[in-house]
Amino acid sequence: MKESFREWKAPGLLLSAVGISYIGDFIYLVALNLFVFAKTDSVAAVAGLWIIGPIAGIITGFWSGSMIDRLYKKHIMILTDVIRGCLVAIIPLLSELWSIYLVLFVISLCSSFFKPASTAYTVQLVPKEKLLRYNSISSILITGSLVLGPAIAGALVQFSSYQVAIWCNAFSFLISGFLIFFLPNLHLKSDSGEGKIKYLNVIINDLKMVLTFLKKNQHFLVVYVLFQFIMTLAIALDSQEVIFTQKVIGLTESQFSLLMSITGLGYLAGSLLMSVFAKKMTIPYLIGFGSILFSAGYVIYSFSTTFLVASLGFIILGFFSSFANTGFQTFFQQSIPSQQMGRIGTTLSLFQSSLLIITILLAGLLSEVFGVKYLVIGTTLIIALSAFSLCLLTTSSHFKQKRSIPSAGSVKGEI
Repeated sequence: MKESFREWKAPGLLLSAVGISYIGDFIYLVALNLFVFAKTDSVAAVAGLWIIGPIAGIITGFWSGSMIDRLYKKHIMILTDVIRGCLVAIIPLLSELWSIYLVLFVISLCSSFFKPASTAYTVQLVPKEKLLRYNSISSILITGSLVLGPAIAGALVQFSSYQVAIWCNAFSFLISGFLIFFLPNLHLKSDSGEGKIKYLNVIINDLKMVLTFLKKNQHFLVVYVLFQFIMTLAIALDSQEVIFTQKVIGLTESQFSLLMSITGLGYLAGSLLMSVFAKKMTIPYLIGFGSILFSAGYVIYSFSTTFLVASLGFIILGFFSSFANTGFQTFFQQSIPSQQMGRIGTTLSLFQSSLLIITILLAGLLSEVFGVKYLVIGTTLIIALSAFSLCLLTTSSHFKQKRSIPSAGSVKGEI
């Protein structure tokens, strides 16, 4: 028991910091949307909030990884947490929309550093054989935050104000940074080997390194692109959810809120199951079959005409998305050397952010042209086809490895 506690002490501290930050994020997400809408009475102004993050990801994608891989990840995480906490705290004091957008943009820039730094730090902190268990527990925290955050935000807005809810998020960032302070300093020297050369040359050399890695690991690249393509289409569907559920299915606002809670409970149930049986699960199957069943939930939802059928689709969607996401996160962490993870991760996120902006804008346009019903049905069918292709890719690769290595147990959990 003591040995187990010692092994999980530092990962547990990191999970606590991340969990507190997640709850703050979801409080902030609800409160900020309400705050901006109350200030501007503009749907477009609220929609603009969702584009700021991907734009920041595009701007930092080429160069942030070069810094992350060369600096202490722990220091980056603490610094960005403190900066985000201070900036979030001043948002309620701003009166002009442009100033709110500017502050949010800087916050998003900080997040573009924090997320890849925390991913790389996690790989250095958590032993490879415990990554799947760690990610499944992290998934539980995300789901719990998804359920608790909006509920706390609603209570704070009702009984106090938007400002108090936003300040709670600022406080959560500071607590997260404080907890991370007690984690060990872990740093692997970058394998770049350059001396004192111009930073532009460093970035160019790093991009060459990323391209070389992707050329040598084409299986990883194809899995990454397919999975992110599926998830990007899913986010595009999320942007049309309110319209589809109210205009096509005929749900009320309260039924829609209940539908979101049902999805969260499905995700929570899947995450709990993952945390218990993590050692017995194989990553290729989690990604492949998890994606297929996740897409099946979306297909049921797209053809639903009643609240009951839509609920069934969202339960399946939520439950199996936890399997697919946890499997992919572990696959990503195990496939990239930790000393290169910042550069490779941020470069790939550039592709993801660009695709996300294009897909969300395209979804809005196609919804106007063809109608939201046909957009949702068509998109879910594309998701299902892509998931089927991903499943074939991951499982066939796993079978090939099992045949090439005499001991099947030695390749379990790898792709």
